[in-house]
Amino acid sequence: MICEEMKQNKIGYLLKSGRSNRLVEGMPTEFLYGYPQLKKFGYDINLIGEEELSLEAEPSKIWKVINHITYVMVGVPGWAFWRIFCKRKVFDSFDVVFTTTNTFGICLSLLSRLRLIDCKVVFLAMGLIDLGTPKRWVSFYGWALKTTRVLALSNPDARNLSKTLARKVEYLPFGVDAQFWTPAKGNLQGGDFVLSIGSDRHRDYKTLIAAWRSDFPTLKIVTKLPVQTSKPNIEIISGDWHSQVISDAEIRDMYRNAKFVVLPIRNTFQPSGQSAALQAMACGKAVVITDFQGLWNRELMQDQKTCFLSGPPGDIAALQGAIAAALQNQEDVEKVGAESRCCIEINLNVNIMASCLMNEF
Repeated sequence: MICEEMKQNKIGYLLKSGRSNRLVEGMPTEFLYGYPQLKKFGYDINLIGEEELSLEAEPSKIWKVINHITYVMVGVPGWAFWRIFCKRKVFDSFDVVFTTTNTFGICLSLLSRLRLIDCKVVFLAMGLIDLGTPKRWVSFYGWALKTTRVLALSNPDARNLSKTLARKVEYLPFGVDAQFWTPAKGNLQGGDFVLSIGSDRHRDYKTLIAAWRSDFPTLKIVTKLPVQTSKPNIEIISGDWHSQVISDAEIRDMYRNAKFVVLPIRNTFQPSGQSAALQAMACGKAVVITDFQGLWNRELMQDQKTCFLSGPPGDIAALQGAIAAALQNQEDVEKVGAESRCCIEINLNVNIMASCLMNEF
């Protein structure tokens, strides 16, 4: 039951540009992070567009230098902070402001720490402190985030942030839109290709290409990253979520028609590959994924049950073996795909994510 007093809080969602376009009926809603679901629950909640903060303004030459210096020194883009500082009155009408972008999160947290805004800040950090993050950044983030409620999208990232920030950081179970990402009717076996998709910097397509044997079927890689290969059974397709060169419906068809999905990931605490894995799982497809540190929930992402773990990052032989095993055991692949869909329906969907966010608001 939702406390009526909680509903009286006015909540602002500060997300990257283009998210409001996804409120159109028939589009998946996971990258709105519970916004439409909370709206339906009766919360007073509004989107804050980047255009309201004039973040698209081009910095002058002096500001470009300042921006570079502040980022190198403390991990905060000075230009973004200045633009948000100038528009800080926008946040006065909200009791809570929720954001998912590291730049927004740190800038808002800094304003809160300096008592320049009065609203509560809830920050869903995504790889904010990772392997190799400079210690001076970590120290500054620890100070700036003192008055902010910090969440993480993976259990390992939550534990890492809790340790480095010396405070409790909770895990928020990211969930996909199970009403949009659905299995194909009467097409459980998939087509004649394997799919890999994603453009974040932790994708390890070099290892995947090295592991792809000449007797394997076609591998389709959908990414905006500069990936090249001369192997005839690998097709590189340029596209990503942000550019929408390939529509969500087209990506859904790719998931549905693939034999299975393979996601090669470099080692990171960040939950790399999370959205692609969960979208594929929601479509009833088995996912072969690297067993990396940032695997978001090991209780739900179980090898041979809801996914296939392909060994440690960068291990070509292990990845090749996992792919070969999946290709040779279609019955196991179908079984894992069906179990994956059940996992999404019960544990990792947008309604679950919205319900968890209620506690934060």
